[in-house]
Amino acid sequence: MKLAALLLPLALLAAPVPGVAAEEFEDYREIYRDLARRHGDAVVPVKFVISVPDGANQQRIEDRTQGLLVSTDGLVLVPARAVSVDLGIFGGGGPGQAAPMATSSEFRVRLPGSEEWLDADLVTRDGELGLAWLRLRETPGKLPFVDLSQGARAEPGMVFFSLLRTSDEWGGVPVFRPGLVLGETRTPTFRLLVDGVPGMAFSHDGRPMGFVDVDLASLARQGNTGIGLDMADLVLRMTPVERVAAATAQAARLPVVRAD
Repeated sequence: MKLAALLLPLALLAAPVPGVAAEEFEDYREIYRDLARRHGDAVVPVKFVISVPDGANQQRIEDRTQGLLVSTDGLVLVPARAVSVDLGIFGGGGPGQAAPMATSSEFRVRLPGSEEWLDADLVTRDGELGLAWLRLRETPGKLPFVDLSQGARAEPGMVFFSLLRTSDEWGGVPVFRPGLVLGETRTPTFRLLVDGVPGMAFSHDGRPMGFVDVDLASLARQGNTGIGLDMADLVLRMTPVERVAAATAQAARLPVVRAD
């Protein structure tokens, strides 16, 4: 995996925008408080074990991602890359060989205010949308969730906000990051191009706008940005909320895929 080639684009995506005076930024305190109150308990940490082919063996690595409760009975939305990754996009596999696939198992979710990690199973994965869904095996009653049917349309020029939850090292508290819709594309399918962080994007009034994530295949193709520093493609993608909602409604009707 050409890890070094991926680190520069990711670092540039996270870099602050230079040349903007501090007084031009708005005060987001009320937006943060409202988002944390309305949706903070729906943002959950997800742990999993990813198996990476290493010759004739499998290397098992524990990893974590951000999950979002999208139903009251324990359906959890996660990025598809947390479930499986085709390592062929990084140049894996030789001529005539199938590209190796990294796959995940042993999914566990921790609800806010709890010390217990709850087992979850894979429901389905949508590679085109970059989304996957897990379902908790047991739930302690009705859970808080984000209603994706009550979304807001995202358009270029709009500001959005991403709500995340820190690791235990930082107390497992909700934090948020503002982002910006930079443009849109229909190649190969409709996506909004954004500057922000992976996860669900919310409008200033707390409505979901779409799911933001990294396009790993695109990053792998870019490689080194070179001395020309053409950074127009160094963006994240947002899948509009109406597509996320439709796919989630379908996933909610499916049975889980039990590893055991």
